[in-house]
Amino acid sequence: MRNGQDHVSQPADWLIPGILVNGLDDGPVEIVEVSHVGAGAFIKVRDDLGRSRTQMLDADQLAALTPVTAGAPTLDADIDEFRLAIEAIRLTHAHSLNPLLAVSSSNVEPLPHQVQAVYDHLLKSHPQRFLLADDPGAGKTVMAGLFLKEAMSRGWVKRCLIVVPGSLAEQWQDELSEKFGLRFEVFESSLVPDHGVEDPLRAYPFLIIRLDQFSRNQKLMDLIDASTYDLAIVDEAHKLTARTWGSKVVKSKRFEFGELLRNRCPSLLLMTATPHNGKEADFQEFMSLLRNAGTEAFVADATEAGLMRRLVKEQLVHLDGRPLFPERRAKTVAYRLSPLEVDLYEDVSEYVREEMNKVSADDAKRTVGFALLVLQRRLASSPEAILRSLSRRHDRLQSEANRVRAADSQLSTMLAASLGLQRADVDDLSPADAESYEDEGAAVATAARTIEELEVEIAILERLVTKATAVRAAQVDAKWEALAGLLLSDQMYDEDGARRKIIIFTEHRDTLDYLEGRLFDLLPRGTEIQVIHGAVSRADRRIAQIRFTSEASSSILLATDAAGEGVNLQVAHLMVNYDIPWNPNRLEQRFGRIHRIGQRHICHLWSLVAVDTREGDVLQTLFEKLEVQRQALGDQVFDVLGQVLTDSSLSTLLERALDGANQAEIAQALDRVSDDLASAVKERAAAVSTLTEEELAVLRQEMELARAASFQPDVVKDFTLTALARFRGDIAQAGSTWQVRHVPQNVRGTADSGVLPRYDRLIFGRGDDAASFVTPEMMSPGHPLLAALVAAVDTSFGDRLRQGVLLEDDRTDQNYTLLTVLAPATSNRPGELITRKINDTGEIEDANPALFTDLSPATRASRDDDIAAVSQSIEEVTLGEGLVAVARVLGTADADVAQSWRNARASLRTKMTGRTVVPAIDGQGWDFMVADDQVHFHAAVPTGVTLPRRRSESQAANNVPDAYVVHVVE
Repeated sequence: MRNGQDHVSQPADWLIPGILVNGLDDGPVEIVEVSHVGAGAFIKVRDDLGRSRTQMLDADQLAALTPVTAGAPTLDADIDEFRLAIEAIRLTHAHSLNPLLAVSSSNVEPLPHQVQAVYDHLLKSHPQRFLLADDPGAGKTVMAGLFLKEAMSRGWVKRCLIVVPGSLAEQWQDELSEKFGLRFEVFESSLVPDHGVEDPLRAYPFLIIRLDQFSRNQKLMDLIDASTYDLAIVDEAHKLTARTWGSKVVKSKRFEFGELLRNRCPSLLLMTATPHNGKEADFQEFMSLLRNAGTEAFVADATEAGLMRRLVKEQLVHLDGRPLFPERRAKTVAYRLSPLEVDLYEDVSEYVREEMNKVSADDAKRTVGFALLVLQRRLASSPEAILRSLSRRHDRLQSEANRVRAADSQLSTMLAASLGLQRADVDDLSPADAESYEDEGAAVATAARTIEELEVEIAILERLVTKATAVRAAQVDAKWEALAGLLLSDQMYDEDGARRKIIIFTEHRDTLDYLEGRLFDLLPRGTEIQVIHGAVSRADRRIAQIRFTSEASSSILLATDAAGEGVNLQVAHLMVNYDIPWNPNRLEQRFGRIHRIGQRHICHLWSLVAVDTREGDVLQTLFEKLEVQRQALGDQVFDVLGQVLTDSSLSTLLERALDGANQAEIAQALDRVSDDLASAVKERAAAVSTLTEEELAVLRQEMELARAASFQPDVVKDFTLTALARFRGDIAQAGSTWQVRHVPQNVRGTADSGVLPRYDRLIFGRGDDAASFVTPEMMSPGHPLLAALVAAVDTSFGDRLRQGVLLEDDRTDQNYTLLTVLAPATSNRPGELITRKINDTGEIEDANPALFTDLSPATRASRDDDIAAVSQSIEEVTLGEGLVAVARVLGTADADVAQSWRNARASLRTKMTGRTVVPAIDGQGWDFMVADDQVHFHAAVPTGVTLPRRRSESQAANNVPDAYVVHVVE
C-alpha cells in the first residue's frame, strides 16, 4: 500500500490512485480508482487487509478526506520485493510506457491501416462514437480487438458488449481469445437467472450477443436496457437500417436496438464495409446512431466530423508500401443447354410465369413470387436441385390437397403472414437460415385459392417432375461439363504439377450434394473434398477449414454461402461461382473469402452462365460490361457493384427478363449500370480517408518503436514466473507452451475475477498456431491471470516502492535520485507514469522505470545524507503528482569511465547528423532510434568497455534483433 503526498486545497488535484487517505469510517485506505462525477466522485478503495469496495462520495464527503502524510523513504526495502513491485507498476501502466501497447502484446501482426484506425482515430477521444467503414477484408476484427485492449489498459472500458450476426458469434469469441487473450461469453438464454435480478447481465462483463436474437425479443432488449456496458461494438452495422420515405422514417427492429445501444453505452463502435446504400437520407439516419438522442442528426461530412474512417482496398499497403491486396480477375464461362435441358427450362419457366401472374395482392405476390423464383434459380443450378425442389413441392401440395379433402376444410396457404418474412428480408438472414427458409418457401407457397386450382397445379408439377427425372437419368448436364473442363485444365495445376486449391460456391444444398458425388468420380484418387453448408456445425466447419488450409490433398472446398460469411480462405486464390446469386453483395462476399489480407496471388473467379436463357443472357451481358469497366477503372468496380446494382434492382431486372420484357429496355438498364459503375468509382475515391506516404513512414517508426519497447516476451515472462513462485503457484514449461497447474487462491481473489484455477496452454510471445485445434493464450497486459498477479504483488509489496532502495550506476560518477510519479488522469487521458532522474545540482532528466531494474543494489547501507537528498527531490519534483517509487543511485564509475560513456553517446549522435534521429531516455534500452528507409536502434559503447548489457538493453535487442545496432566508439 502506498502513502500519499502533502495535502493541497482541492481534492480533485490530489485524489489519485496510489495514495492513502483518512476520512472514511474504517481508517486509512488506499485509493485504487477515481471517477469524478460533477462535484462528487465514485472511488474504489482498498484497506490494509487487501479488501476492496466502491462508493459514491458527494462534495462534502470529498472535502472531508485528507491524505496520510508520507513518511520519509528509508531506502532499505528488500531489493527482490522492490523489483517485483516496480514491474507490477510498469505492467499496470504499460500503455504510458509503450505507445502501441496492444500491438506489441497481442498475437497478431497488425498492418499500418489497422494501427492508424486505432491510434489516430479511435483512441483520440473518450468516450468514443465512431464508424469504421474500411473495405471488406481489411481486418476490422483486429482493429476492434486492438482498440478494446488499449481502452481496457487505460481503464476506460471495464465492460464491453459485442453485437454480431448470429453466424459470427463464435468466430468473434475465438479471435478475441486467440489473438488478444480476451475472454468473452457468447450469450445463451441459460445465462439469465429465472428469479428477479436487478441487472442479470452484471456477471458477464465481456459478452457477445446475436443481433437478431436480441432485436426481435423485447425481454432480451430489456436486459440491455437494465445493464451497464462502457462500450458496444456492432459488426455488420449496416444491418441497423432505417428507411426514409419523404418525411417518414421507417425504423427496423435492428435500428431500434441500435438506438438502445446508443442510449445505454457511453462508447459505441459501428463497423461495416457498406455504410451507404445509395440514399443520403438513409445514411443520415444511420449516422444518428453516433449522436446523442435528441441532437441534430445531419452530418455533412462524417470523415471531417471525426465520426468515420473509410479506407478502400487500393489504399491498403504493407509497412514497406507494397499493395496489400493482389489483382482480381473475373471471367464468365458460358455454356449452352442440351435440347433436353432446354425443354425442361422452358416448361419450368412457363410454370413460374403463369403462377406469378395469378397473384395480385402485394403481400401474396411477394411471398409466392419469391418461392417461385427460388424454383427458377434452382432450375439454373443443377438437374438434381430442380428435381428435388419440384418433387418436394409436388409432395407438400399433394399433402395439403389430401388434408383439405379429408377434413372438408378451407385451403390453407403459407403466404406472407404464415411465413413471417417478405422476400426483402431474406438476405438479412444468416446463410444457413436462408437455406432453410428457401427450402420451406419453395415447397409450400402457392397462388391456389381453391382445391380445384391446387389440383391443376399438382398435375402440372407431376409433368415437370417426370421431365426433370428424365433429364437426370440421361446424365445430361452442360453446366457440369463446363465445370469439369475447367477443373481438368492446366490452370488448376502449379509449376510442380500439384493441384491448386479452389473453392466452388453454389447457392443450394441439393446442388452441393450432387456436385460432391460428381467431383468424387472426376478427380484422381486421394483428392479430398471439404464441404461447408448451413447444416455443418461450427466445430466441423472449423475442421473442414483447417484441413483445406493445411492439407495438400484437400484441394477442393465445396460450399454454399454459409462459407461466404466469416470464413477466411486466402490459402486459395481460385474460385468458381457455380451458381450466380441474385444479391450482388453475396458476389463480393464470396470473392472476399480469398481476396483478403494474407493473399499473395492474383485472384481468379469463374462464373458459369447458361447462354440462350433469359436470366443467363442478362448475367452474361452484365459480367461483360463489368469486365470492360474493370479494364478501364481497375478492381474497384468489384467493390462498388453492390452499391450500383442493389439486390432489388438486380432481382427486378432478372424477373423482367424471365417475364419476357422488352430486350431493348433491359439492354438500356444494363448500360446504365455500366455508366453508374464509373460514377461510383469516382465518388468512392472522393469519399474515403487517406493513408499518405508521410503517415505510413510515421506508422513504420511507431510500430518498430512499439516492438522494441514491448513487454513481450521477457518482462511478462520474468514477472509471471517470479510472482507465481512468490505466491506458491505451480508453473512449468510444456514444449513450446507453459502450463500453470495451480493458481493460488490469494491470487485468484473473488469468484467473479475471471481467473481460472489452472491454465494448460500459455505463451509469452507471438505464436504461430493458426492450424492448431486449441490455440494457446498469450500472457500479456490485460490477461486476467497477469492482472491478478499484478494486483497481488501491489497489495503485498506496493509499499516497498515508497520505502525505496539504494542502487549503483557503473556508467556515471554522479549521484542522483530516481523518482517515479503518477500524473493525474483526465477525462480523455489516463494517468501517466513518469520517471525522472534528479542529480544533486537540481538537473532533471526523463527516464524509463525499467532503470530501477537495470541497476545493481548498492554495496553499502543507506545513510542520512542519502535519505535527505531523496526527501528534497520528492519535495521539489512531485507537486500535483502521486509518488509511486523512489531510489537513491550512487554513481560508482571513475571519472574517466564516466566521461567515456558521455563521449561515446555524443560521438554517435554526431555521426548521425542529417538523419532522422530520435534520442532515447535512460532505461529504454538504446541511445538513438534512427528512422530513415529502415528503422534501427543504435547503442553506443566506449572502446574497451566489457560491462554486460543492462536488462533493458538485452530485452530491446531480443525484441528487434534485426534492427539493434551496437557501436563501439572511441
